[in-house]
Amino acid sequence: MKFTKLLFTIIALAVLIVACTQDQSPNANQAGENSSNTNTNFETAATPLDELAQGKKHYVDNCARCHKEDGTGGPVEIEGEELKPDDLTSEKMKKEPDEEYMEYMKDGIPDEGMPSFKDVLSEDEMKMVLKYIREELQK
Repeated sequence: MKFTKLLFTIIALAVLIVACTQDQSPNANQAGENSSNTNTNFETAATPLDELAQGKKHYVDNCARCHKEDGTGGPVEIEGEELKPDDLTSEKMKKEPDEEYMEYMKDGIPDEGMPSFKDVLSEDEMKMVLKYIREELQK
């Protein structure tokens, strides 16, 4: 059963990585080659709502397993190991600087069982996760 969960998680992460690395933007200059230097490719400019939605997706896919979907954390068993992930909604975690969150996501916290996500999420994706935590879970 644990092997199945692990295999499913690895496959889900692989699909996520492939989906995030594909270039799906259309040719911005195709219809208006005579246009000035203005950027007409509106699909590449992420709006704050897009960033929150993407941040939520990355959080749910990568963080909610331990920190719960609502961010409250608490005791959880992952691959036979008892962990107590931080409550991201607590006053203590609200006061943590953004740099600390980024460091935790990049490097993990091995002594506490938190893995590194530097090979899973880009820095921009981690920033979106942080934005989601700050603006939705910690409001």
